[in-house]
Amino acid sequence: MAWLKTLAETYDVYSDLAGKEINGQAVLLPISHSTFNAQIEVTIDQDGNFRNARKLEKGSDVVTIIPVTEDSAARSSGIAPHPLCDKLCYIAGDYTSYTGDDKEDYYEAYIEQLRKWAESEHTHPMVQAIYRYLGKKTLIRDLMDSKALEPDGAGRLTDHVKIHGQGQTGANVRFIVWGCGIPYEVWKNQELYWRYSEYYRQRSGDKKLCYASGEIESCSDKHPSKIRNSADKAKLISGNDESGFTYRGRFTSKEQAVCVGYDTSQKAHNALRWLLQKQGYTRDESAIVCWIVNRDMRLPDIMKDSVNAYNDVDLDFDFDNLDEPVDAGGNRHDTGKYFAEQFNLAVNGYAGKIKTDDRVAIISLDAATTGRLSVVYYDEMGGRQYMDAILNWQQHCKWLRNIRIGRAEEGRKRITCECTPSPRDMALAAFGVQRTDRLEADSKLIRATVKRLFPCITRQDAEIPPDLIRAAAQRASMPQTMDEFIWYNDVLCVVCAMIRFHYERGSKIMEHFLEDNGKDRSVLFGRLLAVYDYMEQRALFEYDENGKVREMRTTNAKRYWNAYSNRPARTSKTIRQNLLAYEKKLNGYELMKFEEWMGEIMTCLAESGYDNTALSEMYLPGYYQQMEYMKKAFQKKEQ
Repeated sequence: MAWLKTLAETYDVYSDLAGKEINGQAVLLPISHSTFNAQIEVTIDQDGNFRNARKLEKGSDVVTIIPVTEDSAARSSGIAPHPLCDKLCYIAGDYTSYTGDDKEDYYEAYIEQLRKWAESEHTHPMVQAIYRYLGKKTLIRDLMDSKALEPDGAGRLTDHVKIHGQGQTGANVRFIVWGCGIPYEVWKNQELYWRYSEYYRQRSGDKKLCYASGEIESCSDKHPSKIRNSADKAKLISGNDESGFTYRGRFTSKEQAVCVGYDTSQKAHNALRWLLQKQGYTRDESAIVCWIVNRDMRLPDIMKDSVNAYNDVDLDFDFDNLDEPVDAGGNRHDTGKYFAEQFNLAVNGYAGKIKTDDRVAIISLDAATTGRLSVVYYDEMGGRQYMDAILNWQQHCKWLRNIRIGRAEEGRKRITCECTPSPRDMALAAFGVQRTDRLEADSKLIRATVKRLFPCITRQDAEIPPDLIRAAAQRASMPQTMDEFIWYNDVLCVVCAMIRFHYERGSKIMEHFLEDNGKDRSVLFGRLLAVYDYMEQRALFEYDENGKVREMRTTNAKRYWNAYSNRPARTSKTIRQNLLAYEKKLNGYELMKFEEWMGEIMTCLAESGYDNTALSEMYLPGYYQQMEYMKKAFQKKEQ
């Protein structure tokens, strides 16, 4: 129940924003309100006279805030009308006459419910106008006359015409009321929100102990849906299976299992829905959001890499206008290094804005069944504790890789810099398969893997599960199964970042990896593989008439990579034998350097164990760092 209480507290912090649309952002719903997608908009005057109507264009402003009851918000069958805006079968008194479908009971239930509100002390002129108009029972006829609905040849309303992909008999209707020469949109009226919330709050109901708030209040056994999006019917709290095994055998009634106050439930669900829409991550049927409970401040998105995690926070850094720096002498600096320096300064400045009394919460939801959601991860911590954990994660789980930066998709730039891969990147590196131009994996497997990585991000004492690192290392040992760029950037670099996080938990640092592991046979074999690979790459460099490198063949090192990782001694002899023909294409300096490196590594291997024992994942950063070392050595010579 802690997550319900925290979300309800979050709603109270932002309650002044309820029902307000600010800069096109998601709207925090008022209590006792929900949304639907409207297909028809009806305009009447304040005396209840019809003016006009129109069909709404799909994709336009169709999401409509509507008042709801407990029953109507959870309805799936039976008669449960919304209090104001609803489907034609509820609000049209002439629905049965034009369709032949007997829905008189639906209309009577709706109009009686609307009458009680219109005659209460919490009524509103717009409610009274809509009540007067719908009491005339002419809605279908008026909609046909205004061409908002299209009858068949016999003048009957059928579903031969579709509105937004559904039959027109099931259209949702919203209202505009003209008053004093001004059109008032019912679904955007703040006073109407407040009046209905007060009206519905006064309903009689049994008061019980709310398990979330600890207060005695009117409780509800029907809770909102539409948490991840407006079409989402899955619920977090549900107990309607009285004949099954939902609670039978443990409790005699569902109230014994859980009892949540109506206001607490409304606040918690509305806050969760709003946070997910505003700053959450929804993918692979999961939904994740992290927020500051006690004040309005955006947090870095832990579902993105460490650079793009700060796209939407108040960071003094311009992602969209990153230019290659030029010094006073006109020389251009390394953009990646410049980017890292400036970005780190901006992140440290942002972290300084987190207060000691800030409370941070993170929640992850997953689809349990078609109609059920489950909370698979929830945690609360102090603001400084959270930022210290995030910065620790981003500092020790980073690697040099190619990423896209910026906010606008079409304007995003590619840059090579050190960054921490996103949890989804790590899951794909461990279990992904390339079928198109990217890695793909089963969504359930991705969700489960991401969930396992949450504690590694939010708690400084947690480690990346070793089986995930081994799985990613196995994928990196099969470079022929994917494109060179995908393998290098999305698998090799990602698994090296994961290994680094594990490696630097002690006093070691990755910058001294080769020196500190000069006797580790896995690291040595990884370095030897890099020498073989780069030696053949250098021999295969052929340039066209424009001076560009022609398409290169797969090297022997990559063709035998998987076998090398399992039987390194025997496979290294095969690779070395195949490289003899390529030595003739190398110049004297290149051949000298490669022989020097091979001799140095082989000498160490003779002492550490030149055998066929399978390599650990540590051979991968050994390969990577040896490759980078050799490239820089040749670049320095060429310059």
